[in-house]
Amino acid sequence: MAKLSAMPSKDIVDAFRGTLDFYRWCDLVIVRKWPRSPGRLRNPYVMATAERFAYVNQMTSTITPDLKAAYAYTALDSSLTWKDIMVSLYLSGREQLA
Repeated sequence: MAKLSAMPSKDIVDAFRGTLDFYRWCDLVIVRKWPRSPGRLRNPYVMATAERFAYVNQMTSTITPDLKAAYAYTALDSSLTWKDIMVSLYLSGREQLA
């Protein structure tokens, strides 16, 4: 990873697509090696929660507006979204979805 003084032109960014990843973070321009999937070798914890994670992400589209508003209120003044709150509660076992 490296910090740059300015974002390169779109042509340069496009030329390195798939090799380097350019992005902005906290008013800094960052370039890093393009992220790659780890393939089939995953952390055992990730593999154990993959099904539950897929399920809870599908359930987020079916919750009521009132429940969504409650999660959004919980997420106020934090860096999390309402969906982050819902997913983390479900994966930790503190929230049950029907």
